[in-house]
Amino acid sequence: MIINHHNQKKARDYFRKIIDVGIKFKMQDHVTTRHIPMSEGKKLLTELPQNGESLEKILKEFQKEVLPYCTNFSSQNFMGFPDAGNSVAAIGGGLLSDMLQQNLINQSFCAPSATFIEIAVIRWLRQIVGYSTAPASKIKEISDAGGIITPGGTSSNAIGMLLARENKFPGTMTTGVADPTRCGVIIPKGIGHYSIKSSQMWLGCGHRLIEAETNNFRYDLNDLKKKLKEHKGKVMAVVAYAGDSRTMTVDNFSAVAKIVRAADPTIWLHADACHGFSLGMSKKLKYKLKGLELFDSITIDPHKVLCTPYVISALLVRKPSSIKSVISVSDLIMQEPMAFGQITPFLGSRSWNSLKLWFMMKNLGRRGLDKLIESRHQLAVYLKQRLDKDPDFIVLNEVEINSVMFLFVKGIDLKDISRLNEVNKKIHEILIRDGKFHLHQFSIPDSGKIKTGETLYPQRFMCGNPNTTRADILAMIEYVRGLGNIVIAK
Repeated sequence: MIINHHNQKKARDYFRKIIDVGIKFKMQDHVTTRHIPMSEGKKLLTELPQNGESLEKILKEFQKEVLPYCTNFSSQNFMGFPDAGNSVAAIGGGLLSDMLQQNLINQSFCAPSATFIEIAVIRWLRQIVGYSTAPASKIKEISDAGGIITPGGTSSNAIGMLLARENKFPGTMTTGVADPTRCGVIIPKGIGHYSIKSSQMWLGCGHRLIEAETNNFRYDLNDLKKKLKEHKGKVMAVVAYAGDSRTMTVDNFSAVAKIVRAADPTIWLHADACHGFSLGMSKKLKYKLKGLELFDSITIDPHKVLCTPYVISALLVRKPSSIKSVISVSDLIMQEPMAFGQITPFLGSRSWNSLKLWFMMKNLGRRGLDKLIESRHQLAVYLKQRLDKDPDFIVLNEVEINSVMFLFVKGIDLKDISRLNEVNKKIHEILIRDGKFHLHQFSIPDSGKIKTGETLYPQRFMCGNPNTTRADILAMIEYVRGLGNIVIAK
């Protein structure tokens, strides 16, 4: 059925049913209600029907066979990664984006007004991270926007590395990589995101990561100096994190920038601030990002921190003109001054994802955004304070943004790292299977809480839902404690 003047009422009724299904799903307390084994999943691999099916039949099949297995990130008990994505304004913007069918590759006929809304969002994001922002009257061409919207942090990081490569070797877009041995990228050891390594290889630079030692999950500045000296002339970029994907630690951007610029001012500084950029919205917490504005490019992910449904990421550049090094122009569709398609490497047609964020940010305003970010931080601080006083747990990190890594340690000899990890892995396995709560788990080198350098497997709390309360936090602690008691008793 295609929407037309004759069936618009039926279409509207159907959309209302779908919205009701979505809201009911988000209201579930449990994170998951059923788990799908491989055998059941393969049953969904059905053949395309010969004859079309009614909208009602399709929706009923979806509710019965697919929906029960979906993860509800919007549950107040979902305390892991990613964000809840439950902003009414953002969801409304997402619905409108699909309904309006604007294509951000081109301005004149594909996205006449949408292009300017996207530029507005990019300008807001630049202000949050501390970049200077040109007045609207000075925007003459699309590169003046100073950034692009992308479908995820991985693509944003990849474009950041592409800019680093073109900065190191101008014209490589045309000539190809002549000397990959000079394409090194320095990252902090043990906490770097996989997308940087992958980006190097996608760009033809090979696997040339250089890991610098860390101190409490930040760059060891002395080792950073050492690595820059050892690899002089062979480093195209240094990457630092505002909220790495494991510990959510914010690096010392001012110090890193000073050291790198002193060693080689041509090295590209890239910040992965997918999580941490949100601190720039808080009057009390934005000091943590001091020096971020010195970096040449910054990756941010609003879908990780602003209750905005997947996906919306952005790559911002300190000097807007730098993005011209990767420009593409085609007389097929993009030969006009305000076509985003010129400056979005790897991407052609793009949906209007920025509309979700435009709705959300206008809905909250500066004061609402400040409150959102600070309340998440305070909730994480509350959890850490509770666990610090509880002998059954050890917290492994300081709260920088909204994350707490912790281990259940009751009755376990802390010298027995193997047993410690075994118990915590089993706790997490049961927790995921039960589906009542959700915490994240991964490997992390210990910064010295138990034994420096040892690989640990903690539970990781992240506060990504404004509906989560202190009472929910306390319930989670007791739930994990109960699972721990069961595991160590066996």
